[in-house]
Amino acid sequence: MMSQDNAMNLYGYKKKSFLLYYNGGEIWFEHLDGMYNHEDLVVQKLTSDISLFTRPSATSFICFVFDETFVSDNIFDAVVKAVLETNKRFMKIAFCGLDRKNEKRFKKILANHDFTIGFFKGLEDAK
Repeated sequence: MMSQDNAMNLYGYKKKSFLLYYNGGEIWFEHLDGMYNHEDLVVQKLTSDISLFTRPSATSFICFVFDETFVSDNIFDAVVKAVLETNKRFMKIAFCGLDRKNEKRFKKILANHDFTIGFFKGLEDAK
């Protein structure tokens, strides 16, 4: 098992989330990928980025990237809370790198809200 200090050196943890200008609009890519089973680091990174993608001037299009990250119940709950319990009104939410089980879980919880959700294998498809 990797120590917390070594886990913080993971490329996935160091990878910055970013805003991408695409096709006349903007998409926020929340990179939570490459952190394997380090649940606390994923939640910590998401929590530190919430203020960036929920500010009033931020884009209403977001993509959560989970390639090579195990989505535990705590991570699932943190993402749902970031989407539903902030004052940000999202228009489209995409997820990349989820397994079928987690796709169904997110779809069940996030369906019937005022935004569109999609599930993709890669970032190019999510754009």
